[in-house]
Amino acid sequence: MSIARRACKTIPTMSNTINLFMWGYQTHFRAQLEYRAKSIFQLIGAETELRVLLVGMRRPGLPPGHPVCIEPEDGIWPLALFSNLPAKVEQAIPAHPDQMMVYGDERANREKPERIRQETIADEVKRALDRADQMAGWQSFCSTAHSVDDYDVVCVLQLPDRLFRKFPSVSMAYQRKVYETSLIHACINVFLQESRHGLGQPEPGRRIGDNGLRSPEEIIRRAASNFMCSPFIAGKFCDLDLFEAVNRLSQQRYEGDIGIGRLVLAAANDPNVKYVLRLAQPVRLAEPRWARKLLQMATGPSALVAEYDTISGLGTVSDVSAPPFSIEFLDHHQWNLRRGELVLMRCRFGEVQLPQETMGKERFIDNMQRVFPGIDEPAIARFRIVLDLLAQLRHGSSLVIASDAKDEAERLARQGTNIVPTPLTKELLERATAIDGTILADPAGVCHAIGVILDGPASEESTPSRGARYNSAVRYVAAGAVPRMAFVISEDRTLDVIPLHRPRVLRSRIEAAVAEIASATFNTFHKARSFLDEHRFYLDAEQCRIVNEALDRIENEPAEVGRIIIQTRRFEPHPAFDATYLLADDAVSR
Repeated sequence: MSIARRACKTIPTMSNTINLFMWGYQTHFRAQLEYRAKSIFQLIGAETELRVLLVGMRRPGLPPGHPVCIEPEDGIWPLALFSNLPAKVEQAIPAHPDQMMVYGDERANREKPERIRQETIADEVKRALDRADQMAGWQSFCSTAHSVDDYDVVCVLQLPDRLFRKFPSVSMAYQRKVYETSLIHACINVFLQESRHGLGQPEPGRRIGDNGLRSPEEIIRRAASNFMCSPFIAGKFCDLDLFEAVNRLSQQRYEGDIGIGRLVLAAANDPNVKYVLRLAQPVRLAEPRWARKLLQMATGPSALVAEYDTISGLGTVSDVSAPPFSIEFLDHHQWNLRRGELVLMRCRFGEVQLPQETMGKERFIDNMQRVFPGIDEPAIARFRIVLDLLAQLRHGSSLVIASDAKDEAERLARQGTNIVPTPLTKELLERATAIDGTILADPAGVCHAIGVILDGPASEESTPSRGARYNSAVRYVAAGAVPRMAFVISEDRTLDVIPLHRPRVLRSRIEAAVAEIASATFNTFHKARSFLDEHRFYLDAEQCRIVNEALDRIENEPAEVGRIIIQTRRFEPHPAFDATYLLADDAVSR
């Protein structure tokens, strides 16, 4: 019996029947895509909820079957959402903008109808989802359809609106249209391209790890390259891989010195460029040693001016029309892509990340209140401003807030410089961080000493992989018998808050997930298992026992040949956990 022609089938290698059947490994393939998407966003520093689904439309001219299938078929997306999809696709195909396109080779003309059909299916799937997304606060992104057995299948990635509010994109006008571009959008595009490529492999989803897809790290690197090759940023199309060229330049040293400076992207003849010096012969960025020699001059207000792939000179660029794009070299193999003051992308030793907020407002407030019970809102607001000011400095710094700051200033007088108690201001921070040592302030935001060399016994939280500034702060805070907190900004502007308490979560969410997995089967336990695995810290001893018993039962259910079982590490109560990490439901409404 051919299993490709039936609308509802039982697959020998799986433990359940697929009703909305497209191919035998559709469940595995979707799960692999979702896992890969989560890894991508985690690596770039944008951990978020996300969803992946597959939508398939039956190809014309085949025996009767489901006209539309979705995977997962028991998810939040009702099949009725796509009830008119075939009719809408057939109606939209004649109006596709490429219908009037005539290609110069016969093969392209032969492939045009199928390509238009696959693009139209993706467009109509997105339109169907957009209506639901607007009400739920999500956004859907679709791959072009690809045929798998009897269906044209679209891969869909859904992300919450709040992700795009947290990491704003850049709006650019191009050919009379306005486009949004960002590292996130670039990662989405490459992920969807890879997903469609995976659909073209034999039996997509059958093999774990050998599915023809790039790794999350490779996808991110390609996305970063595509992002920087965008004509929005480049100003023109060019063969040079700007991402790789900048990476190579950031690794070069000049007479032993690391490269620190700026490179601004602007046309050589841009009227907004004011040259300090202009090269008679431009230097290509693809020549990193020569370019690194020029970068030595690009400190202070002047920057290298590069027309994407060639350096034209040294100067400044006014932002009369819009802030220019620039590359900021911070340290050896460390650089940022910026537009004006907005950081669009960070690269550290070849690893790409989104710019990170110093700390979210809600978590900052929660952390301050848990370390300093009774601290008032104006004081918290002042320290949030202080933290932002420290993050803007172009060098490392540290600030300690101590309930006993006045007494500690006296005790450490020989290890720092005591001052007349003075409120923390921008000017004080700029001056005080210009010297070695730590700023010491009290919870009211009053500074008592600067340049303090902190002391304290060794701590388990110390680590040799971090610098002396970080480890000194860890030891000092841990040694205090009264509440203390430290802000540490490293040379590459990475922020550490010590201590940084884990976020509090709703008690009801933990209890619901524990109850769900306790009554689940192999086919229904995955969502609860995933949530609990990510929230291990918040389970007490009794909840750990319940979850472990459920996992033992589920993983030892009779398994059919070929069923994939993910072994879950068993749960243990965390020694640092207590009830203060849990929130009551009414606490959220307050």
